[in-house]
Amino acid sequence: MSQGGAAGRGTAKPQDQGWAWMVLLAAVVLQGLTLGFPSCIGVFFTDLQHEFQASNSQTSWFPSIMVAVLHGGG
Repeated sequence: MSQGGAAGRGTAKPQDQGWAWMVLLAAVVLQGLTLGFPSCIGVFFTDLQHEFQASNSQTSWFPSIMVAVLHGGG
């Protein structure tokens, strides 16, 4: 068996041509927007509590269900 055959091949070129970095960037942005949405919508709960004369415990079910569906969904 000759071992000199592998020496003349050189290095392999990447096959994705940079698309893997774009997919990674898109996944990070998507996760940031998706996981940040329940936190950002919490600003409106004080207005909703005032408008409907509701307590914290009466309005806390909405973000809890939203986060559970976000983490439970595939």
